[in-house]
Amino acid sequence: MLQRSYYSEKFESFLNESNEQILGKIFQNDLHSEILETQKNSWKRQIEILKQLLDLKIDRILFEYGIPRMGKRVDNVLFYKNIVFILEFKVGERNYNKTDLMQVESYAFDLKNFQEGSRECKIVPVLVSTRAPPVENNLELLENNVYRPIMANETNLKDVIDEASKIFNEKQLDPIKWENSPYNPTPTIIEASIALYENHSVEDITRKDSVGEDFVKTISSIVNIIENSKKNSRKSIIFLTGIPGSGKTLVGLDIASKYQDIANHEYAVYISGTYTLVEIIQEALTRNRVEKSKFSPTKVTKQKTKELVNNLFQFLPKYREEILKGDKKPREKIVVFDEAQRMWNVDKFDKTVETKLKLEPTGKSETDLLLEYMDNHQDWAIILCLIGGGQEIHEGEDGTIEWIKSIQNKFNHWDVYMSPEFLTKEYLGDQLQITSFGTVQKNLINDLHLKKSTRSFRSENFSKFINNLLDKDLIHAKEIMNELNSKSDKFHLFMTRDLQIAKNWVRQKSHGNDRYGMLVSSKSLRLAPVGIIKRNQRDFNSIGWWLDSEDYIDSSFKLEIPCAEFFAQGLELDWSIFAWDACLRPTDTDWEYLTFTRRKWESINDPEKRRYLKNSFRVLLTRARQGMIIFIPKGDPLDNTFLPEYYDGIYDYLKQVGIKELSVL
Repeated sequence: MLQRSYYSEKFESFLNESNEQILGKIFQNDLHSEILETQKNSWKRQIEILKQLLDLKIDRILFEYGIPRMGKRVDNVLFYKNIVFILEFKVGERNYNKTDLMQVESYAFDLKNFQEGSRECKIVPVLVSTRAPPVENNLELLENNVYRPIMANETNLKDVIDEASKIFNEKQLDPIKWENSPYNPTPTIIEASIALYENHSVEDITRKDSVGEDFVKTISSIVNIIENSKKNSRKSIIFLTGIPGSGKTLVGLDIASKYQDIANHEYAVYISGTYTLVEIIQEALTRNRVEKSKFSPTKVTKQKTKELVNNLFQFLPKYREEILKGDKKPREKIVVFDEAQRMWNVDKFDKTVETKLKLEPTGKSETDLLLEYMDNHQDWAIILCLIGGGQEIHEGEDGTIEWIKSIQNKFNHWDVYMSPEFLTKEYLGDQLQITSFGTVQKNLINDLHLKKSTRSFRSENFSKFINNLLDKDLIHAKEIMNELNSKSDKFHLFMTRDLQIAKNWVRQKSHGNDRYGMLVSSKSLRLAPVGIIKRNQRDFNSIGWWLDSEDYIDSSFKLEIPCAEFFAQGLELDWSIFAWDACLRPTDTDWEYLTFTRRKWESINDPEKRRYLKNSFRVLLTRARQGMIIFIPKGDPLDNTFLPEYYDGIYDYLKQVGIKELSVL
């Protein structure tokens, strides 16, 4: 378990201890073997400055208080007049930089959102740029008892804190109880990947409530299967199912990071057919490792770091190409397949083998190839399949059915583990008859299904609401919508017919490092009249969109370039705009599925293509963690391709399920 702070004492004790004693305690609790001289000097200066606050009756002081979700630490936490002051020091800095202000604001909102002790208290973030000039601070409430960061330097910190506290008259706050209160984070996939790669345990970065307990149970069950398979020299395939946003990818990342003992041939690899997800994780891990090396005596290059990262996280097409062209003996004993429902059938796979790889057709499905490859191990092997229901978005993705066919026909000596939910229509579609498994050793384990959402920490039922919405289940959709609207710390959901209102809303709601962006379906081809122009796959800069700051035009923050489902699956935004085009229109009982062909809308009649379109909406409507606003154009009566009646029905339906319109901001 991650230690929350390196130093925690009553402020009176802090004042009475020597600077060397305080430094000694900090050094003792720092788990890093190498501490740069610059870091030591920074702590020394912080101690000197903080001791100048002796006239304030501060209750308690913390140094290096952990934010596990973000993989960072708060320089200091001060408890003064029952207010929590979050301090971020920039020793030697002569300016109050925007990125530093965002950093300390992010810390404040993380603690407010995820630490139980912060729910009722006021949090004031403070940026201390030690050499910067003094500025006049106006204490401004942002949201949920978190205030906009105030600014101080090395000489006026005492006055700034004292002045800020004058407006408050807070009830008693127990600092020790606050410090030790449960921390229930909900990290993004990017945050979780970084934390796990930095050797944090999954317990450090997951919630401690019932959702988190279920999560840990699932990981424990998978580890037990792996260890039993090793002990008994068995080959096992594990199907982990779960609702959108339930943390399946996080489970896969944790298992992959746990088994990296290459010397003992326990090497694991994480593989996804979603190129953007792999690309983003690889780049985020690389950037993080290179950035952290700046504060370590041991520097690393971006190229070398990327090579190491790429060994653990791989893109499925590259992996299968290596199987087809390379050595048939796998080095990894454990393979984690994310989005395993998106595996290709024989026809689709052979077409790719012929056209792109210029090889002879295999007569195999993608699942045949992968199982055959791992079956080459003489003793044990593990395949962990992470499966989401209703998320097949490409033609030829037959998913779970292909896995079952392969096991039944060719690999029935493998042990199969799944939850009872795996055998439902949500995962097997209309082919439930294929669930007999023949002579396959089938094992049902309840913990192999994640039924609660962790993506939207503000509402565990939001993904269920989206399913009800797309299934035209008005009764249950309304029930969940009423629940959402009744909660104080609720998931924010609105709609608007004014794109500028939508943009202003996500900008206003975002705080700290919150990420926001605009999403559209790949079939949204008639939003150009309102200024939304989708880029094709070749021109879309996914790394820039998901990782770059607002200074870059390709960044999601610019709200200029929308992101389609192919680049969003598996990833998350804090706040999203979803632009709903006329390709999916409600009818009395179902939906009208359409595609635009240069001059007119045409019906989609193929059931599979209809399913892919609806699933693309399902993926995009469940990307937001904190809130979403749906934009529906008004249309133009003079444009036959953009008529108001194409969009009014969408608006009426969303209004019917209880989504409120935001017409003025």
